Amino acid sequence: MATQLITLHTRSINEQTLDTVNARELHAFLEVGRDFSNWIKARINRYGFIEGEDFMCVENLSSPKRASSKSRTQKVIEYFVTLDMAKELAMVERNDKGKQARRYFIDCEKQLHEQKQLPATMPNTAPLNTSFQETEKYQVLNDMIKSLKLESDPVVIPSKEIVDMVHAIRMYQTQIAQLRTPDWVNDNITRVKDLAKRNFTDF
Repeated sequence: MATQLITLHTRSINEQTLDTVNARELHAFLEVGRDFSNWIKARINRYGFIEGEDFMCVENLSSPKRASSKSRTQKVIEYFVTLDMAKELAMVERNDKGKQARRYFIDCEKQLHEQKQLPATMPNTAPLNTSFQETEKYQVLNDMIKSLKLESDPVVIPSKEIVDMVHAIRMYQTQIAQLRTPDWVNDNITRVKDLAKRNFTDF
């Protein structure tokens, strides 16, 4: 990624794990003339940003200043905004810093999108010197097992959502059948059922 102008923070917003920006850091980068609290509240009200969709709030405690004996620890609200909201906040400032920040967020989104498009690597759980067709068998079996989200997976691969299990197994049956190994399919499906300790019908 290009030189990091503003740090990205991974946060959960609307049940999604997203890359976000600390609005206080963005405010400092944009060199806005007004204080942060009034600035962010005014922007949220004016442009209709929605908490839980466009941003989330996190309450922190600020450290008292050592120079003052009367200083107390205070609650500080941090706003973590989505990249879309960050782009809009930067754009409405209508200055060079705003243009620079907006371009930076666009580049961040582009690179994040490219990372998501990278092809998944073939799991190296198959034995060495295995033919391509045999490797496909391991691939399909691994996917089928991980879709069941077993507590002790025979294969160490991240699990898929269990709600997709039945559809996934039917799809894998079709894929494996194309490999012309029906006995191998039936044996492994029976084994997966036993491991899951569930009674599935109509496969």
